[in-house]
Amino acid sequence: MPLSQAHSFVQRAIKTLNKHAYFIKNTFDYYNLSNGPLEGINNKIKLIKRTSFGYGNYNHLRNRILLCSKLYAPKSKKEVKQCLVA
Repeated sequence: MPLSQAHSFVQRAIKTLNKHAYFIKNTFDYYNLSNGPLEGINNKIKLIKRTSFGYGNYNHLRNRILLCSKLYAPKSKKEVKQCLVA
């Protein structure tokens, strides 16, 4: 590889780092934050869609996602009984 071509690659890398410097700095400032939990929820939704063989109604899919991911919290015991009966 000629030196002039290597020089252009280095310049391009530096330009990219400068362009994204703010975001790179944030990764060090907020090192304790992770998108892992969100990726887990996305994976769970994909699994529900894959194993369901399709839902005829968006609300059914939405309700299944809420129940499986425990995002739905019933307000009273009466609601729990209704949920189990239905």
